[in-house]
Amino acid sequence: MKKRSAFFIFICLVGMGIGIGQWFIYNEMLPNIFDTWTIIFFVLLPVIFTLPNIIKNQLPFALAKLLSVVGGYWLIFFYYSIYLMLIYFLLYVIVYIFGLNEYWQVISAKIIMAGLLLIICLIIKGTWNVFHPVCRRVVVKTDKPLKRDYSIVFVSDIHLGTIIGKSFSQKLAAQINAQVSDMVLFGGDIIDGNLEFVIRDNSSSPFKKITATLGKYAVYGNHDYFGGSLVKEQSLLKSADIRFLKNESVVLDDCLKITGLDDYIYHPTPIPPVQEDNLFQILMEHEPYQIAAASAAKYDLYLAGHTHAGQFYPDRLVTRRIYALDYGTKLFDKMTAVVSNGYGFWGTPVRLGPPPEIVLIKIEKI
Repeated sequence: MKKRSAFFIFICLVGMGIGIGQWFIYNEMLPNIFDTWTIIFFVLLPVIFTLPNIIKNQLPFALAKLLSVVGGYWLIFFYYSIYLMLIYFLLYVIVYIFGLNEYWQVISAKIIMAGLLLIICLIIKGTWNVFHPVCRRVVVKTDKPLKRDYSIVFVSDIHLGTIIGKSFSQKLAAQINAQVSDMVLFGGDIIDGNLEFVIRDNSSSPFKKITATLGKYAVYGNHDYFGGSLVKEQSLLKSADIRFLKNESVVLDDCLKITGLDDYIYHPTPIPPVQEDNLFQILMEHEPYQIAAASAAKYDLYLAGHTHAGQFYPDRLVTRRIYALDYGTKLFDKMTAVVSNGYGFWGTPVRLGPPPEIVLIKIEKI
């Protein structure tokens, strides 16, 4: 927890330093919008972002939520303003090199205004995306001796916390139940990083209403480790009949086997070998680091989350380079890999790119 607090304090200090520089540019180019006194916001908002991330349990409940929302929107505005400033300075260098200074006086303010309007539009669109999750459908064909066809709802990266609360999880539970699945699998990061706040909000209680004939299973993600107590989280979700699989397996209906691995960042675990070739083998972990190893071990279906598909552009350019599959569905030899971009979000209530989702997987006999 000390490292996590230090991380947010670092963001706060960097945000204040760079934010003052951003204000100078906005103030110079758009003085009618960014008057002198507005520098207060550029200094104060990083603090507002940091406070609920390090002392949320000491703050009044409603205040913690309000500060998290305001701070979250600062984060995305600050992030895209960095790109705008980089473009501004790059164009300034080009103008200086080619001696076009007279044109710069005309277009510089227009560039900043256009960039500001674009940032606002991106934030509005990203906010709309957050609250309009979809159900992605995947069909997996198999020649394994299944008793019948099966359906799975896979959901990852819910991030229950100060912004994502009970109303959000109620909507998720309803959307899952609408699929009428045999089992529900949670791919980690059920909580965002503070279990005590989730308990105060009672935001996991709607999961008790999720129905699945063959059960509900989960693995831990890196943010679950941030929460402070895996034992307490396990106990909390056990009341919703959700069972955590921590380097263990369960056989369902005598023909399906689900193996869940511990979070790879905290406790990297090698892929266990497949021992029963007649069972349809499902491997679930949080970070999609071991797709190739799972395929080599002869699993039939691989499930992971964590990446958020970057959450907003251009971050997906990074996640695509890190992972063999950062989002979507792909065959690796005979194994189907499914990586979800998640249902919730981290840091800011904005998603640009693939919409948040649950994944309905149909396992069908050939």
